[in-house]
Amino acid sequence: MAVEDKPEGFIDGSTLNVLARNFYFNRNDRKGQSSPTGNGYSEAWAQGLIGKFESGFTQGTVGFGLDAFAMYGLKLDSGSGRSGGKGSFSVMPVDSDNRPEDGYSKLGGAAKMRLLDTVIKVGDVFPQTPVVHYGDSRLLPESFRGVTLENTSLEGLNLQGGLLHAMSQSTAIGVWRF
Repeated sequence: MAVEDKPEGFIDGSTLNVLARNFYFNRNDRKGQSSPTGNGYSEAWAQGLIGKFESGFTQGTVGFGLDAFAMYGLKLDSGSGRSGGKGSFSVMPVDSDNRPEDGYSKLGGAAKMRLLDTVIKVGDVFPQTPVVHYGDSRLLPESFRGVTLENTSLEGLNLQGGLLHAMSQSTAIGVWRF
């Protein structure tokens, strides 16, 4: 089994990434298609801030760490009659009157443990597997809640497994859907 000679350490192996994403979406369904707005036109413009922190692992055969994220979406321009409602458009969450919210946020984190070449994460994760992959095609990415396991002991072979029990849609405001 391959074990790092000098583990990176909880602080030394940490990374913090912040992404500012400006997102504009325009859909023109005026050639007879139906649309959620009823007028055949959907439009929204928003700014997203996505911060992700990933710690390294504590030193030793068994290492512990933490991943965390904070995201904020801010409406720049949109309104009732062109927000797209709750259909496939989904740039910003909408209220009960189908008007886009001015802003929304998402927070989450996962505890992680490394044992030799196996990493186990418990909490909010962003899986990238052939079976399930988080969506990142809107203002803020989706995330999943559960347990994941990844083993890289054999060169060229990456074993992954997990149990995911909830998902946060890209426009969910602190609500996890089961």
